[in-house]
Amino acid sequence: MKKHLFAILHALGVTRFAAWYYRKRVVFLCYHGVTKRQTRSLADPKGLHVNHRRFAAHLDFLQQHYKIISLGDYIRASSGHGRLPPYSAVLTFDDGFRNLLTVAAPLLAARQIPAAVFLITDKAGEPTNADLNLDWTPEDDEKYLSWDDARILKDQLKFEICSHTCSHSGLLTLSPEEAERELHQSYDDLVTHLGVEAPSLSYPKGQYSKMLAEDARKLGYACAVTTDLGPNELGHDLFTLGRTLIGDDDNVASFAVRVSGLRWWLAQLRAPFENRPREEPRSVAVSAATPGLRLLD
Repeated sequence: MKKHLFAILHALGVTRFAAWYYRKRVVFLCYHGVTKRQTRSLADPKGLHVNHRRFAAHLDFLQQHYKIISLGDYIRASSGHGRLPPYSAVLTFDDGFRNLLTVAAPLLAARQIPAAVFLITDKAGEPTNADLNLDWTPEDDEKYLSWDDARILKDQLKFEICSHTCSHSGLLTLSPEEAERELHQSYDDLVTHLGVEAPSLSYPKGQYSKMLAEDARKLGYACAVTTDLGPNELGHDLFTLGRTLIGDDDNVASFAVRVSGLRWWLAQLRAPFENRPREEPRSVAVSAATPGLRLLD
């Protein structure tokens, strides 16, 4: 039913209007993996690993209608260094599955598209094959990137390598001391193994609080992303950035609805009928420490 609605909205041009309306905001897209499996694996019931042909179609759509920028570009602009074009989008990948190297990276490199990957750093320390085979195998959908894999992505393919904490535990389920260790150790691992300066953070399972955001800021993270819906308004707090989850069920029409911001807008319309509070505009969370982001008209 939802896919039919999205197809109608896209065919009627509503997605184009929404994209224009939100053109001065920046949409962050959240992927998890890209696979060459023809049918969905039982290990991936939610379809978080997007088929490579569908992923390529997503990239083609983005290049036709959006300006894909790096996470670093966004951070620099938010600090007043440089400006961003309208219709800007940032690609991110959570968890650090090995199919990012063997499937997603070649598709991105061929199009010269930047992306950021958030590693579970304890997983990166697990033993891997020494030959660094770059051909996809079905096991890559369940394996995680090693440090050697991540080094190829960073040094040769120019991925931004970021933190998804050490263990991927929900930070709100941990004691303050445990949560701080997750943030601190993962940060140190990225600096030690990859030479990353001021990595960015993705909160595992979307769990965060004002206190955790402040802890990440104090530890020296460059920014932190959530799973909150909605494109990021100008001057949005760098440590509560929203993202749009993309999965294997998203054909081009569905993808267009999500990336345009229309899916978030529809969620706001539904809120009063679901007996839950309507989300406040995302601009209210502006931090005094975060200068306004400047975009080109």
